[in-house]
Formats: sequence, C-alpha cells, structure tokens
Amino acid sequence: MGKAEYMDSNGNILNAADSARKEDTFNWHWLKKDLNIKGSVLEAINNELFSFTFGPAFEVTITIKEHEGRTLLTLHQKYSAGAEKNDFAHINCCACWVFFLTNLKSLLEHGIDLREILIDDESLVNR
Repeated sequence: MGKAEYMDSNGNILNAADSARKEDTFNWHWLKKDLNIKGSVLEAINNELFSFTFGPAFEVTITIKEHEGRTLLTLHQKYSAGAEKNDFAHINCCACWVFFLTNLKSLLEHGIDLREILIDDESLVNR
C-alpha cells in the first residue's frame, strides 16, 4: 500500500499519529497498481481490536492479544450483511491477507520487505 488516509466524520484527514475511531472513514491507495479501496471503521479499541469494511462485500476484524509473552494477532473476514457472495474474491483476499501479515512480521522482526518492487514483469509487482 502506498498511501492510507483516514478521515473523521467531518471529512478532516487524521494525522499519522492519530488513532482511527469508530465511524471514521479511510481511503487506501496501492503503489504501482490502479487500486483504491474506501471503507469505514466499524470499531476501534486501541491495541486490542480494529474492525472495518473492506470493499462492498466484506468486514474485517483484527484482534491483538498478549499470549505467553508474545503477540497473537487474529484476522477474521466475513461477508457484510446483504453482500453478494463471491467465493473467488473471498479466497483471493485470504491469500493476500496471509502475504500482508507475513510481510508485516518480516518487517517488524527482521527489517526485510518481502514485496517485489522491480517492474520488469508487472505480474510480479505486489506493491
């Protein structure tokens, strides 16, 4: 992802140091791809839970808990109420979340970014 903007209920862009709150909205832009996703924050409890809409079909909830001196992060994605089910989109999102979280762990623990950045072949670029 290249840029993430969060806005309060008045449309004001939050500062990077501000935590998103319930009913805030967001706009995520990916680098090197023509991809933009808008959504809203459904619930936010600092250092515990973050729930948001992801496209028109999904809701995602991330929980964070301490477990035996380590951090346990759980991501749960479900269809939004009334959303048309698309199993391919759901499976594709699952694969992307696995990569995103693996890369996040790699960056946090080892400083290594696993994303491909060379544009020799556009199908390889995942930024």
